[in-house]
Amino acid sequence: MTLAISKRPASGGVYLASFVVMGLSLSMLGPALTYLRERANVSKGDIGALFVAQALGYLIGSLLSGRLYDRGSGHHALAGGLVGLACSALMIPYCTSVVALAVPFALLGAFAGDIDVGCNTLVVWHTRGAGSARLLNALHLFFGIGALASPLLVDRSLAWSGGLGFLSFLLVVSSLALAAIVLLHETPTPFAVGVIAHVKQIVTPVRILLIISIFFFLYVGVEVGFAGWLKTYAEGIGLPGVEAPTWLNTAFWLSFTLGRLAAVVLSRRLRSGVLLGGSCALTVAVLAVMIVGDGDPTIVWITTILMGFAIAPQFATMIAYAEEHIALSGRATSWFVSAAGVGGLVLPYVIGQMLDRSGSDAMPKAVFASAVAASLWLLVVRRALVSRPDLSAQRSSEVGFDDDDENDVSVTR
Repeated sequence: MTLAISKRPASGGVYLASFVVMGLSLSMLGPALTYLRERANVSKGDIGALFVAQALGYLIGSLLSGRLYDRGSGHHALAGGLVGLACSALMIPYCTSVVALAVPFALLGAFAGDIDVGCNTLVVWHTRGAGSARLLNALHLFFGIGALASPLLVDRSLAWSGGLGFLSFLLVVSSLALAAIVLLHETPTPFAVGVIAHVKQIVTPVRILLIISIFFFLYVGVEVGFAGWLKTYAEGIGLPGVEAPTWLNTAFWLSFTLGRLAAVVLSRRLRSGVLLGGSCALTVAVLAVMIVGDGDPTIVWITTILMGFAIAPQFATMIAYAEEHIALSGRATSWFVSAAGVGGLVLPYVIGQMLDRSGSDAMPKAVFASAVAASLWLLVVRRALVSRPDLSAQRSSEVGFDDDDENDVSVTR
């Protein structure tokens, strides 16, 4: 069966802008953690439950949304995620206990999961499978831009409104504006849209999806565990400077954003596997230096900046690496993003408990262990994909691109 999209070319701008909003919303919990903990009057370990709530919501949202995109309702699902994100952000300033705060952060995670699955999948379909590594890294670069702005906007929101009201208003306005652009401007979904009753899923072996998903579990544990607790870690070791923890968090996201910008350029020159392996190795080395530095302010600043740069390419490049070997569907992306949600749930919570029991030194050690595991697991992923040439053959036979018509994409089942 062959399905064709609209003759009007899809615009990728709305996907990039959606990732800015998603990056801002998912990253605000770390910088706001001290404020939320003091307002709720709970311990560091207890406030860590908000990481669990957000990650659990992210997991559920990513699991449920994949099939919506495969069925051709991609832009309705994306708009719904943006509206839900706005509603979730609107609730946060009015919640004062950990239990109450868990609700909007869980919902925020769920709708962010929908946006994450959708934009990653739609960008791959938008590129027709060609040059996906570069555009996927560009997509995640825009996530980094939102995450970079998060510490500064949290700080300004606390200064200007005495809480998170200003930031909440900003998220509501930007999310609703993007949803309106998606629906009112009728940006076409770059996949079969509503021309058939059912779309058969591209079948990739569950074992392969599971192996790739474990990498995302480990990677996001590293990213969220480090970024989420970085400000608290800096406060715990007494980093010199009143605003130093906030600026350290900002420095991480700035280097993270620059790392993804560099990845856009490097992905044109390096194969995805090479870029991914180098990124994992550099991450392990940087964390090892941070541990040896034992809280020395100079080393903390240097390794934090290098950490952002090192870890930045991994998520998008792994999706591109997988896409080179399997046909990427909403179902497959849902597996990956869901695994990332579990990773974001487990390690940040564990770090919070370790900080309560062992002090601030626990954070880099826990993240280092997860980074080593991710690097070793990358070898397992490579073996699983490279040793199965039938996967590439399946991908070629299931997804065909018509080079003679720039405005048609054919998907053959």
